[in-house]
Amino acid sequence: MNILYSTQVTAVGGRDGWVGSIDGALKVNLSTPKALGGRGGAGSNPEQLFAAAYAACFLDALRAAAVELKIAVAEDANVTAAVAIVQSREDPKLALRVGLSVDLAGLDPDEARALVAHADVLSPYSRALREVVEVRIQLT
Repeated sequence: MNILYSTQVTAVGGRDGWVGSIDGALKVNLSTPKALGGRGGAGSNPEQLFAAAYAACFLDALRAAAVELKIAVAEDANVTAAVAIVQSREDPKLALRVGLSVDLAGLDPDEARALVAHADVLSPYSRALREVVEVRIQLT
């Protein structure tokens, strides 16, 4: 396998600590949300970081798909990722629920659907999650 890019991020202190990348470009303080039994606070959390990463990656996959499918995408096209920690009555183990809201204003609905479907195939985040996490994608 040919590695195109690799990075490392270290977590210290868990959900109430911080994370930082090996190159120093990322350093984020973390706070456990009150909904998960924490104190809340000004820090971010792993779910926010994951949502940010997935949204950015999926938008890049949309742009790559647009080039391949020869579909023009507006500069203000955007993706919002929603990440939730969930627990069902049937299975007490915690799980992730992920949703993507894709705004491709001005595109023909059929072209937008084709673009999103192709981006979902191209996105490495979507590919990694496909077997484990149900990802719901909607066009807005």
